[in-house]
Amino acid sequence: MKKVAFITPTFPVLSETFIRTEVDAINACGHDVCVMTFKKNKTDDAFNYAIYKIGDFFNFNLLKKLKPCRVIDCLKFIYSQQSMPKLSLFWHSFKMASQMAKHNVQHIHAHFAQHTCSHGIASAKLMGISCSFVAHGHDVYEFPFDLDLKIKHSDFVVAVCNDMRNDFNKTADGNIKLLHCGVKTQLFKPHTKQEQETIKLIFIGRLVEQKGVKYLLDALKPLCGHYPMTLDIIGTGELLKQLKEQVTQLGLAPYVRFLGSKQPNWIQENLPFYDCLVAPFCFARSGCVDTGPVVLKEAMAVGIPVITSNIMGCKEIVAPDTGYLVEQKNALELTDAIKTFVTLPLERRKEMGISARKNVELNFDALKQAKVLSNWIETHTVKQ
Repeated sequence: MKKVAFITPTFPVLSETFIRTEVDAINACGHDVCVMTFKKNKTDDAFNYAIYKIGDFFNFNLLKKLKPCRVIDCLKFIYSQQSMPKLSLFWHSFKMASQMAKHNVQHIHAHFAQHTCSHGIASAKLMGISCSFVAHGHDVYEFPFDLDLKIKHSDFVVAVCNDMRNDFNKTADGNIKLLHCGVKTQLFKPHTKQEQETIKLIFIGRLVEQKGVKYLLDALKPLCGHYPMTLDIIGTGELLKQLKEQVTQLGLAPYVRFLGSKQPNWIQENLPFYDCLVAPFCFARSGCVDTGPVVLKEAMAVGIPVITSNIMGCKEIVAPDTGYLVEQKNALELTDAIKTFVTLPLERRKEMGISARKNVELNFDALKQAKVLSNWIETHTVKQ
């Protein structure tokens, strides 16, 4: 099987567990893998594969393997793109290609359709190997750079939701695939729900505009104090201070807790003890949007229903029997959905949780998704 190099801006990143999940799953499929990153973060975690900082060394053996036609193809791509300094793109791609040549990489898979994708395409052309990239949201809808060119020069492109795939097909001719990000279902285990006095809601994510927490707090205002519920907010971000002030102004302090960022193992251990994940994601003014939020799948994997917005990938994840979909930025609809959920009998909430788990096992299991990606990697040849 081909050795695969995953290209990332930074690795590992707490809020980008989907990358590590995919790398682990492709490794489990039988591929030898490595991660090439521009910034290597310190971590106590153990990995089953090598993580290399791009540019740490130069392998002169690449010079012996270079063919003029490959250099020409690389330069054509570099001079066609407009988003990066051309000399810098060539030099860093050349160094990255030399590192990957030393480790016998046979396929490059870049995360995000920005500079990692450009470097991946240029390096693949120098080496004469296949390449692909996966886009995630902000790199498509907030800061799209040379997207049409990258689609044309990749052997295949992975969209993480159907709307993104449709947008890609409108953008350029290319080999566009659909593959939702998966979750390690074996790590997210359901917990048997018991009758309790208070319904425990949870939000998990960065506190930024596109997460829609403002609308969640507005939606809770007419409910808290009238229905037995609490909300724990997991995460931090630029809107933390503003959201805390909103909680105070709305009189929600007795019901809402800000618990800060948590490690993935905290999520795995504690998420099953909540009753519902509320994730009112929305389009930010900049265009940024969550296109296939993994947190929805993680919640469903532990058997808790989800209330979220009917946008992009969210509507492809949450089925009618696993939660509720509401219009984005609509606090009134969100209020109604939360009220409907908290007034359900325990048995009905249990049934929704069981359906949610089955949905994830069937459609979003990381190993199943990785086998699909592995097949694409194995069967696609270098684009000429």
